[in-house]
Amino acid sequence: MNEENWKTIKKTLGEALELEPSERQAFLSALDAEIRREVESLLAFEEESEDLMRLSAVEFSRDFFDEKPDNALIGQSVGNYRIVSELGYGGMGAVYLATRADGKFAQKVALKLLKREMNTAALRRRFEQERSILASLEHPHIARLLDAGATADKIPFLAMEYVEGVPIDEYCRRHALDLNERLDLFRKVCGAVSFAHRNLVVHRDLKPSNILVNEEGIPKLLDFGISKILSAEFERADSATVTRLGVMTPGYASPEQLENKSVTTATDIYSLGVILYELLSGQRPFEAREGDFKEIYKAVLETEPIPPSAVIPDSGFRVSESKKQNQIPSNQGENQTANQKGQTNPKSEIPNPKSIAGDLDNIVLKALRKEPERRYSSAENLAEDIHRHQRGLPVTARPNTLFYRAEKFIKRNKFSVFAGILAAAALIGGIVATLWQSRVAQAERARAEKRFEDVRALANSFLYEFSPQIENLPGSMSARELLVRRALEYLDNLAREASGDSELQRELARAYEKVGDLQGNPYNPNIGDTNGALESYEKARLIRQMLLDAEPNDRPSQEDLANILKRIGDVHSNGGEYAKASASYDRALELREKIVAAAPQNFEFRASLAELLRARGLIPFYDGDNKKAIEFYARARDLNEQLHREQPENPKISEQYAYIFVAIGEAQGWDNDFRGASVNLQTGLGMLLPLAEKHPNDLSIQRSLQLAYSKRAENHQDLEEFDKSIELYNKALAVAEKSLLADPQSFQAKRDVAICSKKLAQALNDSGKSRESLEKLSVTLKMFQEMSAADPKNSEYPYDIANTRHSIGKTYLTLKDYEAALAAFELARAEFQTVLEKNPNSYAVRMSSYNHEGIGKSCVALAAKGRRREFLQRADEGFRAALAGFERLKAEGNLGEVDSKIIGEIEKQIEQLKGMLDR
Repeated sequence: MNEENWKTIKKTLGEALELEPSERQAFLSALDAEIRREVESLLAFEEESEDLMRLSAVEFSRDFFDEKPDNALIGQSVGNYRIVSELGYGGMGAVYLATRADGKFAQKVALKLLKREMNTAALRRRFEQERSILASLEHPHIARLLDAGATADKIPFLAMEYVEGVPIDEYCRRHALDLNERLDLFRKVCGAVSFAHRNLVVHRDLKPSNILVNEEGIPKLLDFGISKILSAEFERADSATVTRLGVMTPGYASPEQLENKSVTTATDIYSLGVILYELLSGQRPFEAREGDFKEIYKAVLETEPIPPSAVIPDSGFRVSESKKQNQIPSNQGENQTANQKGQTNPKSEIPNPKSIAGDLDNIVLKALRKEPERRYSSAENLAEDIHRHQRGLPVTARPNTLFYRAEKFIKRNKFSVFAGILAAAALIGGIVATLWQSRVAQAERARAEKRFEDVRALANSFLYEFSPQIENLPGSMSARELLVRRALEYLDNLAREASGDSELQRELARAYEKVGDLQGNPYNPNIGDTNGALESYEKARLIRQMLLDAEPNDRPSQEDLANILKRIGDVHSNGGEYAKASASYDRALELREKIVAAAPQNFEFRASLAELLRARGLIPFYDGDNKKAIEFYARARDLNEQLHREQPENPKISEQYAYIFVAIGEAQGWDNDFRGASVNLQTGLGMLLPLAEKHPNDLSIQRSLQLAYSKRAENHQDLEEFDKSIELYNKALAVAEKSLLADPQSFQAKRDVAICSKKLAQALNDSGKSRESLEKLSVTLKMFQEMSAADPKNSEYPYDIANTRHSIGKTYLTLKDYEAALAAFELARAEFQTVLEKNPNSYAVRMSSYNHEGIGKSCVALAAKGRRREFLQRADEGFRAALAGFERLKAEGNLGEVDSKIIGEIEKQIEQLKGMLDR
């Protein structure tokens, strides 16, 4: 077929596709016979796509289609984006660089468009599948899906994160990475692939051009365009077509892909093996045969690859011209020209094949096994074997013989062994003792290695795989408690032997942190053991501090210490230990600001700083210093605003950005700025509503929505808009009860339900529905008592009990049942006294003072009914105790604006009582 005929066929095919099937016959009958025959054969593709999609890469080449996409799209708008330039193309579509065109914020995206002639039902389903895949993958080393939709003429598109980087092999050459740096980078890629596999996604087209590395050295995995989702939903007949599309890159394809057999995670392991082979040697295993499909097919299926060390010239890498010409990243076309022009220095790369021979050869060859079951069982295991090699430990890719273990031991302990040889030569008589000591040392090393494997197995299997599966499972509390108990037994035993081994100590710290999360992290599902959580966190903190002391400028160690300090602060903050929380937060803040100053453009570092600033702002808020709290919140808001502009579809950032308005509004309300509070609270709630609807199973987002409802309701209560307040409290309670229903044993969910119920009861009392309020307060009090009994060392629950009892007293006052009111206030007085003895924070002082005022009011009312002088004296004592508390808050600068009038009112009450008692 000549080029002119193909252009006519393409145009005619596009016109035919726009017609209904019933109208096509009349249209086709008017065509030239040859053109009609070709168009009909292409139309048959739509009707018979089920069979066509089963073809292998050998049978289904992109060369069947146009060589290049239509450049006429450049400058046009698609959805909210304007196309700038072409980035890449393939058989089904093209990728363009596009910018945000709606004016809301500046953003570059990689826009994937299906070819017009490929816009069939089968391939539209294919696009839908890719969108489903990308939406499920939120990982720092996987390019994110930002948006999806269709053009005006119903051509589907995907807007993806635009990665400004170069292919991983090009990055390694350009930056002359040494062996360990290449292996570290490759292990990050394995981490991204492992994450995809855990989410039941197989990539199926892993190659360097689908792994871009930015200037900060961060790899990003791209193009899940031919991925397969390993779930029952995508194995049904209606989606079998799109999951079996046989498109791949033959040089990186596994034997089972070329044979069109079932694809599993082992397929990606093979492709990772090819990439690692290329990073180590500069060549692919069968690169010389890639020009002929039959040859590459035969080689991949039948020929064993040569070890990578055997193909490296002594002078450095040999990079073939065909390889240079085919390094086209799938969504980064602008950098391609620069890549091709970039200067490399092959002699500055890995110069010595001996550094690869042995373990690394065996690791690569194990990943490239013909039989899927003989490869590494997971990308994580492949990365771990590489890491073991880097640390000088035995790898699973080689037989674990005595000679091999001894060889590894000698390499790890060169100086000790050399010293032993000298001593043996000088002191023949000490040979026996030296041999004995060597055996002891070897046994100790073997035991340490076994212990190291024990903690990795524990951390990876129980803490990081098993635990997340049961965290949100109803009725899993006993399983979680058992997991914590067994984990601590292992970790405490291991800690006794971890000194001097920094890698093992990092594993220990990470595991202690996870156990602490399970025990009592207030922002995670936990078993309610806050004291145990603090003990585990403190063990982790001591290890993190020791590692940072050894390397004060090590950024990962700084991050690790900042993270554990924030965890400790969170537990203290939620437990009412505000002074301790402040100390932990401030140290964490010092580290976080230092980290961000060193890398001001790093997204994750800034996000962590913003989260910490909000947590730090809670402390002055709890202490009544609302203006100071707003200062911290405002810094967090400004940071989150920047982050949200950069990643508007990031759910965690969207949640943080929305909730910071809620936090600011709550502080404004306590500062008596009810109108300002109303604006910020409504802004935050308005942002959280669509986010919660989009992520109905995200417990963190749902809890933020529940809190926003509650804070907005409190604002309506301050404005005496009681009907609106009750409506929103009911919504908050419904969200909290839904979370509790999902995990009936969650202490956090129980406390949320109790607090929502108490606040609703207060609003009911304010609106005149005091009997209904009493019923809810009785249920709430019982819930708080049960939680306190289960976790007696948590100082927050006794406060909740005292505060609820105080609300019961206020409700009885409204009902003019002064005897019951006084009884409730007196019980609350004793309960507040216990709270203040343990933690005299300003929040407890404030509510205790209001409770003393309630005692005074009750006694004044009872004095009119009898025992006049006795009750007037008790009223005077109550008012004076209340006045002392409020004056203390004023002297400490913690008296909020909302309470500013209370001192004068109480002084008037005391003056009136003085006159009554004098008569």
